[in-house]
Amino acid sequence: MKQRIFLSLFILVLSTNSVFAQLKPELDNEWIQSKSLGPVLDESSIRWNFIADVKVDHLESIQGYEVKGSQKTKQISETSKINQGTLSLSSQPLSEKDYQWIYEFGNTSLFFTFEITNKKGEKKVLNVPINFSEKSKETLRLFMEKNLNIKKDIVKVPFLRNLDGRRWYVGNSGENDEQILIEMIPEGTKIETWTEIYRLNILKTIGTSNRESFINAVKDGLSENCPSLVFNTITESPKEIIYEWSHEGCNGWPASTEITRMISTPSNSTMFTFANKNGKVSKQLREIYLTILEKEK
Repeated sequence: MKQRIFLSLFILVLSTNSVFAQLKPELDNEWIQSKSLGPVLDESSIRWNFIADVKVDHLESIQGYEVKGSQKTKQISETSKINQGTLSLSSQPLSEKDYQWIYEFGNTSLFFTFEITNKKGEKKVLNVPINFSEKSKETLRLFMEKNLNIKKDIVKVPFLRNLDGRRWYVGNSGENDEQILIEMIPEGTKIETWTEIYRLNILKTIGTSNRESFINAVKDGLSENCPSLVFNTITESPKEIIYEWSHEGCNGWPASTEITRMISTPSNSTMFTFANKNGKVSKQLREIYLTILEKEK
C-alpha cells in the first residue's frame, strides 16, 4: 500500500461575486462546504487533495483552479455525478512549476476557486485561500526528499498575500516609537499611485483604556473642513472595533473610503484596514473587505 501523507494546514472557504478575481470569503453555500485543501504525497508524486461535505444530490461537475489574479490554472476536475456525503478529489501529479512554492523561503499564500455545476446547469462557486508557514513548508520539503527523492535549493521571493484572488505585495513599511506600518498593494499597481491599499498598523501606545479617545481623535481629524464625511461604527466590543468612513473629497484628498478592524490589548492595538480612493465602494466590494478583515488575526 502506498504511503499517503495528507498535509492540510490552514483553510478558509470563499464564494465569488461579480468582480473578477476579487473573491469574497464565505464558509460554504447551499450545495457544498469545503473541509480541507492541501498537498498529498505518495511514493511517486505530489497532488492537491480537496475534501468537501456535499449537501445535495445530482451535482454534475466540480472544477478546481488555482487563481493568481487574472491567471487560472485547472488543478482538480470531477465530471461524474456527485451525491450527498463526503467528497474527496485529487489532482493529477503536480509539475515542478506547480509545487515550486514549497521551495520558496517564508510563508506562502495560495488561492483556489471551485466551480460547481448541478444537473440543471446552475452554478455555484467556492473560493479557498490556503496559507503555509515556513515551518510547515520545511516539513513538506522533508517528505518531498524522503518520498520523491526531490531536494531543491531554497529561493527568496517577495512577501505577498493572496487576499481575494489577487496577489498583494508590500509597497511601503516602516517603524517608529509609536507604530509599525506595513502597506500592501495589488499586483500590477504602484504605491505612488495607489487607488486600493491594505494596511497593517501596530499601535504601540494605544490599548483598551485609550482606544476610544484615539478613535475620537481620528474622527475629529477627518471631519475638519470635510462636511461630506460619514463615519460609522459597524461593531464594537471591549477588545475590538470595526469602523468605516467615507467622504466625497476633502482637504486635497479624492473621494475615499476606509474600513478598519482594530483589535486591542491593555498595552497596544493592531489595525487592519482596506482603503479605496475610488469614492464610495460597491456593496459587493464592501462585503469582501469586511469578510477578509473579520478573519484577520
